[in-house]
Amino acid sequence: MDILNIFFLSLLQGVTEFLPISSSAHLILFSEFFNNPNQDITVDIFSHFGTLIAVIWYFRDELLRILKSYKFNEINNIGNCLMISTLPILFIGFFSRDLIEVSLRTQDVIIFSMIFFGILLLIFENFKGKKTLYELNWKDSIVIGFFQVLALIPGASRTAVVIIGALYLGYQIKDALRVSFLLAIPTLAMIFLGENFILGFKYNINFSELLLVIFFSFLTAIFTIHFFLKLVNRIGLIPFVIYRFILAGVLFFI
Repeated sequence: MDILNIFFLSLLQGVTEFLPISSSAHLILFSEFFNNPNQDITVDIFSHFGTLIAVIWYFRDELLRILKSYKFNEINNIGNCLMISTLPILFIGFFSRDLIEVSLRTQDVIIFSMIFFGILLLIFENFKGKKTLYELNWKDSIVIGFFQVLALIPGASRTAVVIIGALYLGYQIKDALRVSFLLAIPTLAMIFLGENFILGFKYNINFSELLLVIFFSFLTAIFTIHFFLKLVNRIGLIPFVIYRFILAGVLFFI
């Protein structure tokens, strides 16, 4: 596969996966605008793997605390809560995969999602919740899990809908962000394994190209997570809402 194509796809995935602007929408638009309808699914899968490694590395201290305190028989344990939140998107995503691929990967859907979920971000950012990450319980986890299902709609953004769900439930914005990032770990891991299983672990690009995909997406994701957290703590989510509206407007007029 062309090295430049690998670089841009990996860069795009690494930058957009953890921002509330939808990585799936950007990958679809990249494919359409650069006339690449047969964009290799292997690159998508392993760029997701690169972002998975990035979020694990960035939150390694948090993850160690979660692992040390993990108790299988405590349903409100933070580890169990994250797994509970992952289940809805796995089941619904599995059974609606064909519908999504055929009916939802369109610019009309992306335009609507960019605007609609942008408005929701704008509304819920003003919610002044007090809950912290470690107050996450199984009931909240189910609600957040069903919010995450909305990420199956191109343009919605997994990060955006999880943040919206957490803010709706009364979490502080910084803890809504942490829920979103930590929830990405089991979600991306399951998606990675599931897509590999569907492909039969057979790929159309060679091993060195796979390593490049992982490296590029890992590196860009690390920088994105770091600066996203700093930016949101300083000025909130407004810049990303504005970007969503601008992108929707550009798509609408072209």
